[in-house]
Amino acid sequence: MASNSQDLLIIGGVAAGMKAAAKARRESPAMRIAVVTDEPYISYAGCGMPYFIGNVIKDSKKLILREPPYFKHMHNIDVFTRHQATAINITSKQVSVRDLEKKSDLTLSYDKLIIATGAQPIIPPLPGISLDNIFTLRTVSDVLRIRACVDSGKVKNAVIVGGGLIGMEMTENLVLRGIKVTVVELLDQILPPLDKDMAMLVQKHVMEKGVGVITSDGVKSFAGNGGDAVTTVITGKQKLPADMVILSIGIKPNTKLAQESGIVTGISQSIKVNERMETNVPDVYAAGDCAESVHLVTGKPAWVPLGSTAAKMGRVAAINATGGNDTFQGVLGTLIAKVFELNVGKVGLSEREALKEGFEVESAIVPAGDKSHYYPETKDIIIKLIADKTTKKLLGAEIVGEGVVDKRIDIIATALTFGATVDQISKLDLAYAPPYAMSMDAIIVAANVLGNKLSGKTVGILPSRVAERRDRGEEFVVLDVRTEMEYKGGHIKGSKHIPLDKLASRTQELDGSNEIIIYCRAGLRAAHAYRILKNAGFSNVKYMDGSILAWTYGLEK
Repeated sequence: MASNSQDLLIIGGVAAGMKAAAKARRESPAMRIAVVTDEPYISYAGCGMPYFIGNVIKDSKKLILREPPYFKHMHNIDVFTRHQATAINITSKQVSVRDLEKKSDLTLSYDKLIIATGAQPIIPPLPGISLDNIFTLRTVSDVLRIRACVDSGKVKNAVIVGGGLIGMEMTENLVLRGIKVTVVELLDQILPPLDKDMAMLVQKHVMEKGVGVITSDGVKSFAGNGGDAVTTVITGKQKLPADMVILSIGIKPNTKLAQESGIVTGISQSIKVNERMETNVPDVYAAGDCAESVHLVTGKPAWVPLGSTAAKMGRVAAINATGGNDTFQGVLGTLIAKVFELNVGKVGLSEREALKEGFEVESAIVPAGDKSHYYPETKDIIIKLIADKTTKKLLGAEIVGEGVVDKRIDIIATALTFGATVDQISKLDLAYAPPYAMSMDAIIVAANVLGNKLSGKTVGILPSRVAERRDRGEEFVVLDVRTEMEYKGGHIKGSKHIPLDKLASRTQELDGSNEIIIYCRAGLRAAHAYRILKNAGFSNVKYMDGSILAWTYGLEK
């Protein structure tokens, strides 16, 4: 416990800062605690902002979890809003603060200091960037301005620059308000944390909702048609009408103050901390979006700015700043998002990231039901598992679908934390009843499929690889083993059709010297067909992971 005379000063009043303040008070009833923030609001739910704009959350006050009087009256914590920390003197243990309302300066002393200055949006210096109705979404003030603009009824067309998580959430919520939305993404896919094959499932869904999606193209400038407000977004390839622009390019850690005081930064200029959230300066801690972490799969420094991570970091920093002993081990980059009817989740490494880290990778894409197939309202989810071929340890997972995704992401997050192998995951004793899962949960099914690939029992190929090889003009046979009706409803261009129940008697129609890639709707029949052909002596056979459910490259009727 801290002594009665100690002062704890916290710079930053959102997730990490206010969590640290509240926890510090519980740990040390007598410690003097103060929080300074340059914002007018504290302790707000930034992740809920898109839903306020979409009118899913109707009252902005619901986004503000606590206000300064609450912390003063309930916890005896002084909160200075609209006060900007301008300098940290690590020798004298003092922080210079500017009162932004009174335009005056003061100095606050500390025995322990927690820096929770968060992150700030990236705003590119493009021509026309200062036009009205070009917004970022980070603070309560931002969301109130955007909501007022939408409520005016004057916004018919909106352009979202950046197709990440916030960009996708904003897309849905602007569409809910009757606005035509176009997303512009510089990369060749939306949702950069995902592998492209999984991101394309989301992109297809978004486009079916009437959203324009432009990839591999960047914004060059904004035009205002002679007025103060934006009217046109100019990319490298076209001009887009826009009554509103949301910049969702990304964020960067807000660490200028720390750097100027001699505090060491690391990856992406985030503040370097140890597992106790201590910086290189004694008695100074950092937590939240401004702080570096460690990736639990790679063991390397990582910067993963998420509200859930910020709260955990703030708690650990508070315990240690008040004389306790706690550690924050690291992150897995676990994320979940709602994109129209789809739930989109990721944890650990994507296949792309795993390859970049030097792992020898095997992956599997497996569709499955989120409940028993006969139970009403069962919905598909598509799981991609990524594992290390040598150790069979799971490296990551991505899941997309209308069914329950978060539960499966959390299962994998737990397994990754403890270094589980694919075989161990396939044996997990998970809850089962028809309203909640299949008798073998979707995660276990996916682990079994990946386990078969790792052991060499089966050979699969990802849909993206099939499409790439087809586009290069490579020779192979694509075999559709669905029913006649399914085949006529839409099939991969150029595929040969033999229904599964006829395959054993029609193998002579296939040339064993050709590579054969099999697909069905979701993969189960393709796996049966794979075994039939292997037993019949065909050696060069693969099944396409995920089959039609994971194919995003168009069908022929």
